[in-house]
Amino acid sequence: MHLSLSRRDVLKTACAGLAIPLGLPSLLPANRTENAPAKSVLFINLMGGPSHLDTLDMKPNAPVDTQGSFQSIQTKIPGLIACEYLPKFAAAADQYTLLRGIHHSVGDHPQAQQYIASGNRPTPNLRHPSIGSVIGHEYPGSGTVPPFIVVPRNDWHGGYLGDANAPFKTNDYPNANKPFEVRGISLLEGTTIEKVTRRNRLLTNLDTRFNTSSNNKELRDAMKTLSNQAKRMISSPETREAFDLAQEPDSIRSLFPTDELGQGLFLASRLIEFGVPFVSVSHFGWDTHLNNFTGHQKLIPALDNGLDAVMNALRAKGLLEQTLVVVMGEFGRTPKINQNVGRDHYPRANFCIFAGAGVVKGQLLGGTNDAGTAPDDGTDITPDDIAATILHRMGIEPDKTYYTSAGRPVDLIPEGRVISDIFA
Repeated sequence: MHLSLSRRDVLKTACAGLAIPLGLPSLLPANRTENAPAKSVLFINLMGGPSHLDTLDMKPNAPVDTQGSFQSIQTKIPGLIACEYLPKFAAAADQYTLLRGIHHSVGDHPQAQQYIASGNRPTPNLRHPSIGSVIGHEYPGSGTVPPFIVVPRNDWHGGYLGDANAPFKTNDYPNANKPFEVRGISLLEGTTIEKVTRRNRLLTNLDTRFNTSSNNKELRDAMKTLSNQAKRMISSPETREAFDLAQEPDSIRSLFPTDELGQGLFLASRLIEFGVPFVSVSHFGWDTHLNNFTGHQKLIPALDNGLDAVMNALRAKGLLEQTLVVVMGEFGRTPKINQNVGRDHYPRANFCIFAGAGVVKGQLLGGTNDAGTAPDDGTDITPDDIAATILHRMGIEPDKTYYTSAGRPVDLIPEGRVISDIFA
């Protein structure tokens, strides 16, 4: 597996007196892959942390208190077995690259979520922006549809880029049996664009004190940006159309399950069609300290069906080759089953699925030892590398320098290395 060197890696090696062939394009993340950058990212966030041992890193020869109760099935990737509740993934594994043995040391949910969100280990000294905020900042679009959308919610944020770059949250999943209404976009019954315009004009005339205040300029600027964005969105037919799943043909609608994840991914496929560069769909419930196998037995089929559906929908829409699909949670779960028939937090071993946008098909990268307790000897993949790879594929180099509101220069992901082997 090849990981391009970060700028810090290059400097360390140079300082050690080694000759660095800086002209080689495979070494430096500033040199892009030959393929054109992806146009969108779909990040399926398995919130709570799925068990690697009960999904895509099974150890059938491990001790009984590690194996668990699930059976394994062969996938289309030679040597890769999967959980029996992943039959669709197993049948289509030759369409994905699977990374295993991803590791870090952050065992707390909020901080680990911030780690995979930003590619930077959380620190009290600086709030790093999520990769969705960075991508939305680089590719803001027309402003009629938010560039960074979360279905329905998570705690990712704009960090030092400010609240104006925070995600737009739908706060709910679509329901297959009724129209999807999004607060701040859907017009209430009896409300017209003309009425909204008049109210905004009146608010602007009255709100002079706030606009001229010298207190907290950063917050005031963010509020002004968000207010202008909200006005554009609510008055734009394109915005409402982007969220209007009733306009989807039956051929696409019928692909998706009617559960929450399935409908969230249904909406994501439409938002990507409307040019949203970063969409994240949250799948809750993976924090299975109690009854791990009962919980995963419900969660895994939803993931299997939803991922298969959105892959087929993006393919049918002609969007898969320009959309980078990423699936992961904040960490794995303990190899040893606890006394509550559950598994606890385990950041030393995790997995991530990549697909679309030039991803090599049918590839397995990385791994864990025979007990599933740690990466094997040849694997060194961190959340920094995952985030750096996503940004790189979107045409944004992870060593790009941004500036905080105080003028402090900050590299986006200084420890991140692009995993170039993921892409053809």
